[in-house]
Amino acid sequence: KLHFVLAGNIDREFWIDRIEAALNENQAKAEPAPALSLKPLDASKMIFEKSEKEQAHLLVGYRSYGLKDDRRYVLQIIQSLLAGQGGRLFLELRDKESLAYSVSPTRLEGLEGGYFGAYIGCSPEKTKKAHDMMKIEFEKLMNVRVPDEELARAKRYMIGRHDIDLQRTSAIASSILYEDLYGLDYNEILTYKRHVDAVTPEQIQSVARDLFSGPSITTVVGPETSRI
Repeated sequence: KLHFVLAGNIDREFWIDRIEAALNENQAKAEPAPALSLKPLDASKMIFEKSEKEQAHLLVGYRSYGLKDDRRYVLQIIQSLLAGQGGRLFLELRDKESLAYSVSPTRLEGLEGGYFGAYIGCSPEKTKKAHDMMKIEFEKLMNVRVPDEELARAKRYMIGRHDIDLQRTSAIASSILYEDLYGLDYNEILTYKRHVDAVTPEQIQSVARDLFSGPSITTVVGPETSRI
């Protein structure tokens, strides 16, 4: 099954004729992709890779949700709460404690599952404290209700960023294509604001508890003094 998406000021009949002509010239069928499955993450794991550079790179990650899980909107808000110069990780770990050169959350939703975590680049001797404080910020999301003003600010940022991205017709076409290709509602780009606005502080706590109470993988790259 092939998917074609056209966006913008187009001549519909012209492109239908061009696509049909191209398909008639090439009738080859693609082989279906093999089914994939993720092995369960049963226990936390710590990985250390020695590097001679006088800087440590710390990444903590948790198994997360797939593309078709509606909790992905909650995850996006959690990422927004943690990210940027006004986000919790930056304010607590860099501004207040001077622990990080660089700090940011990271997430991905895939067909078979996803991940959520955070990265910190710091001085080797600060690695353990940076790791501990990162976990504290995750625990706050689990145990403390997000203030309404902070949540509203995160939502405004996400919706504004989404609208800016869709100013390009190529972005509209790409979003429609991949949403349809992966079995999602291809109109989702038009209903994004509704999904984001519907997220509540209680949902954030519920997803945070589900996510951050599970096993994690922690990776540190740096000199011996950065080993946790």
